[in-house]
Amino acid sequence: MKKFKTVLTAIVMLVASSAFAAGSENVSPRVKAAFASDFAKAKQVNWEKTSDFYFASFVLNGVRVDAAYNEDGDLVGTSRSISADQMPLNVSLAIAEKYAGYQVSANALELNYEGQTRYYVTVENEKQFIKLKCLSNGDLDVEGKTKK
Repeated sequence: MKKFKTVLTAIVMLVASSAFAAGSENVSPRVKAAFASDFAKAKQVNWEKTSDFYFASFVLNGVRVDAAYNEDGDLVGTSRSISADQMPLNVSLAIAEKYAGYQVSANALELNYEGQTRYYVTVENEKQFIKLKCLSNGDLDVEGKTKK
């Protein structure tokens, strides 16, 4: 769980930040080769290295994507911003049922990690904002609440 939170935090920071390392000179050849194999059509690739992971931010088919690789060149996770209406129907229905009367934010974060896809979206009403973690099967977890 700690590793997941580290990867999630780093990916979210990359999505939120526009400052990336300009070159790929600090990326190991093994990671570069794995990335080239996984995302052959990627454009505008920028790399950032942390102590445990290499993060690539790039454009694929017109969409900004972030990917995390470990030192061995294994793809650890990917994320991208999507519109809320692109979330799976199970997720949309679960949110509509459990949070009736709440407004769903226009965008969501789609995160693929360890073979599972999660969606992070915010719902709000007149009193509060609620950040949700949603699994593709419709399970919802509250990540945080903020009063207005």
